[in-house]
Amino acid sequence: YIISMTHTLSDILEVQFFCKEVGIDNLPIVPLFETISDLRTCTTILEQAFQHPFYRTYIANCQRQQQVMIGYSDSSKDGGILTSSWELYRAQSRLAELSQQQQIAITIFHGRGGAIGRGGGPIYEAILAQPPNSVNGRLRMTEQGEMLSFKYGQYDIAIRNMELVVAGVIQSSIPDEEFVETRVHPRAREEWISAMNQLSASAHARYRKLIYEDPQFIQFFEQATPTDELTWLNIGSRPTRRTQNRTIEDLRAIPWVFSWMQNRYVLPSWYGVGGALEEFIQSDPERLVLLQQMYRQWPFLSAFIDNLQMSLSKADMRIAHNYTQTLVTDKELGERLSHQIQEEYERTQQNVLLITGGRYLLDNSPVLQESIKRRNPYVDPLSYFQVAMLKRLRAIGGPLTLDQDALKEASAIDRERARLTYAVLLTINGIAAGVRNTG
Repeated sequence: YIISMTHTLSDILEVQFFCKEVGIDNLPIVPLFETISDLRTCTTILEQAFQHPFYRTYIANCQRQQQVMIGYSDSSKDGGILTSSWELYRAQSRLAELSQQQQIAITIFHGRGGAIGRGGGPIYEAILAQPPNSVNGRLRMTEQGEMLSFKYGQYDIAIRNMELVVAGVIQSSIPDEEFVETRVHPRAREEWISAMNQLSASAHARYRKLIYEDPQFIQFFEQATPTDELTWLNIGSRPTRRTQNRTIEDLRAIPWVFSWMQNRYVLPSWYGVGGALEEFIQSDPERLVLLQQMYRQWPFLSAFIDNLQMSLSKADMRIAHNYTQTLVTDKELGERLSHQIQEEYERTQQNVLLITGGRYLLDNSPVLQESIKRRNPYVDPLSYFQVAMLKRLRAIGGPLTLDQDALKEASAIDRERARLTYAVLLTINGIAAGVRNTG
């Protein structure tokens, strides 16, 4: 039983009460911590649970095993990709310590999506990037969306993916003393932790300033992306919004990331990082050397920076600007925010290259670099088609779907709306298939 948006101890005890009422005494109760603040308090809540007499009895009935789910999607949407990644890492470190203190086997359940902004990326590297002692032979994770098809649609690829998962879990579970020379999973040094704390705070402030503190941002987002049109796709188990309120907080994480992939900004996967890196490096030139050392020696930062490279490579500011220029009705707003985003993109790319030492993004992964380079041009025409049809569709009233009988009796405008809706949805599917890592 997964408890979405677990905020307090009572959220866990309520489920235990329901189980007691129907006579279930060993159903795994899995709190899901999704926001930045919840990730920071998750161990406090669990410690309270482990000390509660009723929950102690429940844990005993479950052979002193506890699953804890951590959410990549909503934490990234809440605080930005850098802060989300760092708070997830810190939460896992604290959970590992709590597991040892309480002698309770905590299995961390990773709520990962396909997109980088939702915790996606190469799975082997992601497992090795987890904090020491947080795996210990136990790992659970979600595979969602198009990742099911890409990773498990063919037998050989499915086996290869499972091999990578098993190898990562085994390698992460071997005690440190077995790696005297190689140190496969080194502990983060104090200076590394201090650097990440500073970077996270800076990136968090920059991300929140654009996404949540700019009152015009929601208008920009809704017009510059096909977010409203996504609701007409026959996919997904839940609506795009939790309620009818039109706020960023109310929007679910999947359509949030999916929309930014469609217009090629890919914003949730990198925004706020460039400014934070630039500020950190410029305050002391020696800090660049520190970041380069962290990238080479620390699997966490190595995986994070390499995922950034992939996200930045899939973004295309030229096409993204076309969405803004064509679809945002307030031209001043469109130019202001697109210019702000463009500057942050360039800062992020420049500083990532400083850390990696590469001349171009993904120089350390030439196969992926070539794959994206070859694939993107085939997706570009779909993006231009989508912009043109979105403009026409919105001008005559927005999306409309009709069955064949209704189509015969509909007005000329409604028939045109239905045709354009179908065409727009085709481009959405096409861009998602071409860009990948979308949901």
